[in-house]
Amino acid sequence: MARRAVTMNELVEIVYQWHQGGSISAIKRSLGVDRKTIRKYVRCAQQLGLKRGEPFMDEQKLLGGLQGLSQQCVYEKPAQAVLEQYDERIGELLEDQDMTAKQLWRLLGEEGVAVGYSSVKRYVRNRSDQNNPKATVRLEVEPGAEAQVDFGYGRMMYDPVSERKRKAWSFIMTLSFSRHRFVRFVFRMDVATWIESHIRAFEFFGGVPQRIVLDNLKAGVIKPDLYDPTLNRAYADLERHYGFVADPAKVATPKHKGKVERVVGVVRQQVLAGREFASIEEANERAVRWCRQEVGQQEHGTTKRKPYPTFLEEEKPKLTPLPEQPFEQPLWKQCTVHPDHHVVFDRSYYSVPTRYLGKTVWVKGTRKLVEIFHEHALIKTHCRAQRPGQWQTDQQDYPAQKLAYLMATPTYCRSQAAQYGDCTARYVEAILGDHAMRNLRKAQAVLRLGKKYGTEALEQGCERALQFGNYRLASLRTILEKELTAAEPLPAPVRLSALGESFLRAKSYFAGEEPS
Repeated sequence: MARRAVTMNELVEIVYQWHQGGSISAIKRSLGVDRKTIRKYVRCAQQLGLKRGEPFMDEQKLLGGLQGLSQQCVYEKPAQAVLEQYDERIGELLEDQDMTAKQLWRLLGEEGVAVGYSSVKRYVRNRSDQNNPKATVRLEVEPGAEAQVDFGYGRMMYDPVSERKRKAWSFIMTLSFSRHRFVRFVFRMDVATWIESHIRAFEFFGGVPQRIVLDNLKAGVIKPDLYDPTLNRAYADLERHYGFVADPAKVATPKHKGKVERVVGVVRQQVLAGREFASIEEANERAVRWCRQEVGQQEHGTTKRKPYPTFLEEEKPKLTPLPEQPFEQPLWKQCTVHPDHHVVFDRSYYSVPTRYLGKTVWVKGTRKLVEIFHEHALIKTHCRAQRPGQWQTDQQDYPAQKLAYLMATPTYCRSQAAQYGDCTARYVEAILGDHAMRNLRKAQAVLRLGKKYGTEALEQGCERALQFGNYRLASLRTILEKELTAAEPLPAPVRLSALGESFLRAKSYFAGEEPS
């Protein structure tokens, strides 16, 4: 009897699919989690205030509410239930007349099915229909309910950038009801291209289907599994933003994505065969015309209807509208916290508190921010580094003894002063001068004034002190206490002539002449 803990990522997906209208049975088929577990966490989410028809709850709040139950929730899959998941594969193997229960057990073990021999033997004995071909039941879907998507090999295409031919791939999304298609040729099969192609498809259709059946590519699925697929985190972000439910197809089972698998070869035959394109953009323009004007206007062999007109009349109005805000594609990376308290992300360094040293964390990077997560909890946020090799360090992430050491260095004082502003940096640099260690305490005192009076006040105070050329700490304190700023006019210089000639020595004195 196999036992496995339900991860926090799975819990969020359970609740999300329920929130999007998924039934308990549909969620079970999609994630392989037993019904009791699904009902349990749906009830928990409802207690937290989540309702269908309302905006989805903040993920961190949801995770916080489910955190207490996560370690308690395990579900069991008896050996017979595990074998049922592989029934189709077992049927294929049993078609071999020389197949025995022991050989079947060996082959299943090689494919990662960890069950005992006796369980396999009992399953084969009780499989009453093993000698009868299975009937196939075609399940049609409602308009806007489903799309199927896949990458398939296109052919070699010329790339003007590299000035050579490269292997091109075709991204295909087919709406299951109307059979209307979107085709896009790309040179890469990475996460960024996978997500961008989805966005292009949604814009092409003018809306989003409720469910997307996808192949088990690493761009979309990190861990392909029959009953426990794990979505790529960037793809999961896309799923939440556009409001669809990702439903990974069964591994090595193209029948589960038949509406799109058959199109891969058709695209090569009808879009690419016998044609040369100056660029991949030209090939994509050809693909759009093919989808709308050619195959889109031909009667489909199964539906007996034209895909594009059917889409316009019946399916497009049923699609979920595109969100108002564009999707900002994040970059996710799994990292280990180094003993120096930092993780490396996109060739820059970001600090993490001491208690996470040596632990594995997830780092999410957007255009402006870098967020660091441990066990789905946000533990640190930094501004995105502007150049490779930059260090984004929060000194509070260091332990007290380490922080004390850093405070005892002129380098630390200079770096901290620079964060207050240019005037503060110049003022501290002037204080340190040629005897940095001798004047270190004075520089540290300036930084403490910043904590007391604030960044803006210290910067203005240092600017005024620089105007006077006064580097006495007491003078800077006076400026800050009396709230004097550089914007206030300086005292007028004393005009010596106003004091009267009687108080002055004669010019001849300074010329070295003898007094008369």
